Amino acid sequence: MRSGRGGLLACCLALALSGCGGTAGTASGSAAAGSEGVPTSAVPSSVVPAPPGALLSPAVVDPATVPAPVSVAVPAIGVQSDLTELGIAADGSAEVPEDFDLAGWFSGGGRPGSRGPTVLLGHVDSTAGPAVFYDLRDLAPGDVVEVTVADGSIARYAVTGSEQFPKDQFPTAAVFGATTEDVLRLVTCTGEFDRGARSYIDNLVVTAERLP
Repeated sequence: MRSGRGGLLACCLALALSGCGGTAGTASGSAAAGSEGVPTSAVPSSVVPAPPGALLSPAVVDPATVPAPVSVAVPAIGVQSDLTELGIAADGSAEVPEDFDLAGWFSGGGRPGSRGPTVLLGHVDSTAGPAVFYDLRDLAPGDVVEVTVADGSIARYAVTGSEQFPKDQFPTAAVFGATTEDVLRLVTCTGEFDRGARSYIDNLVVTAERLP
């Protein structure tokens, strides 16, 4: 299932979630060009190619050759969610999940079992209460994230750390750029809530590495 596009009052993305909370309902929107957050020009249309030397590594696999992720589980914070496929909207911004209780997979990036990163995005809350990634901030190194792919197999990752970035300084290349490793990133909003903009001012990025 692909996400839809709606008003700017919903949680918005421009590679990062621009407004992960503060609105009720399940409609979602994509950040318009010039809105707060990562510049829309930074949104990649597809995964960034791996460095030429990295192609010699047997660990580097083209994401298009492996099954897509379909669900995610994070036992430490009680998350169990199907994944909605997220692409890029006509205005160049990234799409967001329509349902605040569902996480989404950025299909222009990696997939489990291939070069990364696999990027999952989700809302932190709405006026109705906590959303799917509300407790993402509580993850600690070593916590396990399980991603089920379309063939039924489960890829397990261990959290290595988390970072918080102001939305106007979001490191798009560092978060979404291709890696030679099978890396997972979980992205949501955090920081203070800007009531005028009806969004949080920062993004939280949790990184996890593939377990054997």
